Amino acid sequence: MDDPDATDRGDPTLDPTDPAVRRALDSMATELVLLISARGEVVSSNRLVNLGYAEDEQVGSHIGQHLHPDDLPRVFDLIERARATAGLQERITVRARHADGSWRRFSCEVLDAALAHPDLEGAIIRARDITDDVAPASTPGEASPDLAEDSRFLSLAELVPLGILSADARGWVVFTNQAACRLFDLTTEQVQGSGWLRAIHDEDRDEVAATAAEVIQAGEPREAVFRVATGLFVRWAHARFEPLGDDRRTGWIATLDDITDRQRAESQLAHLATHDSLTKLPNRSLLEDRLRRAAARLRRDDSSLAVLFVDLDGFKAVNDTHGHAAGDRVLVEVARRLRHAVRDVDTVARLGGDEFVVVGEDMGEDEAAEVAERIEASLEPAMIVGGAPVRVGGSVGWVTSSDPDADVTDLLGRADQAMYRVKREHRAHAG
Repeated sequence: MDDPDATDRGDPTLDPTDPAVRRALDSMATELVLLISARGEVVSSNRLVNLGYAEDEQVGSHIGQHLHPDDLPRVFDLIERARATAGLQERITVRARHADGSWRRFSCEVLDAALAHPDLEGAIIRARDITDDVAPASTPGEASPDLAEDSRFLSLAELVPLGILSADARGWVVFTNQAACRLFDLTTEQVQGSGWLRAIHDEDRDEVAATAAEVIQAGEPREAVFRVATGLFVRWAHARFEPLGDDRRTGWIATLDDITDRQRAESQLAHLATHDSLTKLPNRSLLEDRLRRAAARLRRDDSSLAVLFVDLDGFKAVNDTHGHAAGDRVLVEVARRLRHAVRDVDTVARLGGDEFVVVGEDMGEDEAAEVAERIEASLEPAMIVGGAPVRVGGSVGWVTSSDPDADVTDLLGRADQAMYRVKREHRAHAG
């Protein structure tokens, strides 16, 4: 009589190569085997179900994304040495995050990938879960004391108001806290890798990327101030990068501070220091700076710049007749008319009292004369102050220069003298 159990044992429907059977067997495995590329990315693995992930779910991710931040420098160092040292074989204990958010402890052996096959590059990690072996929980279902301690860093990282980023030796970000995510207006997944750089303003991105790279190359801290383009608003951030590793650079960690409010306040203070409070035009300090810069540019360009000195005619009578408040309103209106009479690229400044200066780059004698005529014509129409018409005129003198070493004070002085010659002519014609 046939053995019924023999029939069951030889059931042809139980194919050992069937994926379902393989998954069932792999789930019983106690060891993970991962192939890590030179960039630190998971190329393949035998089983990440040990960490609660579906098959191949994490292939292509960076190994650092699974590890505790405190362990990243040591792991980065090992990966770098495995990449650079033929035949390397070393052990390390690390903490890895389970898909359920808990931390598990693994004993890992890191090997040069070429030991498995000569054509492989990178590192092989063989890892065994030793969580229960190292620190068994005192109560079933209770987190082990040392793993609870491990999570304290992450709790603190989320409580700190500063953004925190950590990257490997190739600048690939593998850790970020929520403060950094809020600053960049991105999710954790979007920040990781090089995603954080894409949130930086186009004009600042290359400089920030170069600064981060210098930290690895020089092994010294670096700082950067940059803009973050988040929707309709631009925010300002300050980043301080610190290198990880001693003899061998294994990556960097950066703290990020949102300095938008500070930047705005400093900008406002700088504006107040360089602009006239009444007319909002540049003051003498900013005028002289722009004059020096304009003169310096003459070294590159075969051109000239013009300095036009404007002094109001009849302004004292306005103050005497209508009062200083009316005089202030006249000065504000004069500033508005001057800006409309010149090109957008020209600088209109108030020296003080009723004296104004216009600086025009790439402007010769003929064009300066035309601008002077437009300025005088713009001041002729009456201004309505307190319901009454008020008239002031303007005398405009100018000089031009092609000398990149021209003295700013000398240019202003010559333009002032030219203005007085024009004023005398106006008085002679009026008389």
